[in-house]
Amino acid sequence: MNTNRKKLTATILIALTAVILTAAGVSLFRMQQYKKEKQSLQESLSLSVDEIRLTAYYEMPYDPMDAVTASEGDVQAQGSIDTSATGVQNITYLVSKTTSRDEMVSREFTYPVTVVDPVNPEIAFSKEQVKIWTDDDFDPAANIASVSDGRGHDLALSEQLSPGTYTVEDNVDVSVPGEYTVSVHAMSPSGNTAEASYIVAVSDVPANVNPYRIRVNRLLNCVTVYGLDSNHEYTVPVRAMVCSTGDATPTGVFHTFNRSTWRALFGGVYGQYATDIVGNILFHSVPYYSMNKNDVEYLEYNKLGTKASMGCIRLPVADALWIFTNCPIGTEVEIYDDADSPGPLGKPVPYYIDETSENRGWDPTDPDPNNPWNG
Repeated sequence: MNTNRKKLTATILIALTAVILTAAGVSLFRMQQYKKEKQSLQESLSLSVDEIRLTAYYEMPYDPMDAVTASEGDVQAQGSIDTSATGVQNITYLVSKTTSRDEMVSREFTYPVTVVDPVNPEIAFSKEQVKIWTDDDFDPAANIASVSDGRGHDLALSEQLSPGTYTVEDNVDVSVPGEYTVSVHAMSPSGNTAEASYIVAVSDVPANVNPYRIRVNRLLNCVTVYGLDSNHEYTVPVRAMVCSTGDATPTGVFHTFNRSTWRALFGGVYGQYATDIVGNILFHSVPYYSMNKNDVEYLEYNKLGTKASMGCIRLPVADALWIFTNCPIGTEVEIYDDADSPGPLGKPVPYYIDETSENRGWDPTDPDPNNPWNG
């Protein structure tokens, strides 16, 4: 009996051992299969990107997910790209899937993203060429209109070029006539650079430089006299005069060539302070019946500011005298048409002579001490 029990017990132990070993084998097999599943699933994870989109722009928002074109698995970008500085930065994508046991497997893919700035600094000058005379004061930065980063932010003048600054270099010798170059180098905060230059023409001061240039608006009967600016160009308006032109007044650019205190005019009349412009065309006062200062044609005087002459440019005596005194022979005169603007100083209002006045024979602007209008 005892022997039979021992045999049964042994048989049961053997059977149990076989069951345990079988279960363990099955479990190990399943683990190995699952491991293979995870490995296979992980290896299947993939990512495709558009390399063109791996470019970010300076100070512009950048989403790394915009570069993803396809994936096997769910994708997340790890971190972000800092676009406040140019250069190369890495972005890592995490691609993941869930196994049959709801366990996550993932794989990382890293790509370089290049931050670039397509905007260069902008340099603008007031003039492409500056003209000065020998020994003039000269500031090379005075002709610089603006230097910006290209986005509307001004850069700072500096002795050495660095991000956010610009430098000015020149070889101008104001004591020696010739052409010189002023160069500007600019660097934006992102490190982009630009350069531009302008010419400085240094000339000997001519002995016969005329101080003024005269422009006559034929349509609006106004004269404007211009003086020289710091670049010795006639851009500074200094005096405006009301005048009368005529149908025969020519347009063009001329140079005065003669002058006289009194001049006989067509029609048997006379003009004070005549300055020859071209041919028989003169600057002169309103006509006088005789060469007497108290014999002006007052009815003609009251036409100043309108077309009234035979072609000459009539002026009040004070203005004719001013040209006669201040504008040397050879002064440039431009006669032109502009219906919109008389000139930068406007058109002066002419004096009006009362036809019943005892003083009507005098030009009210004549500085002669005998002029009764001055009393």
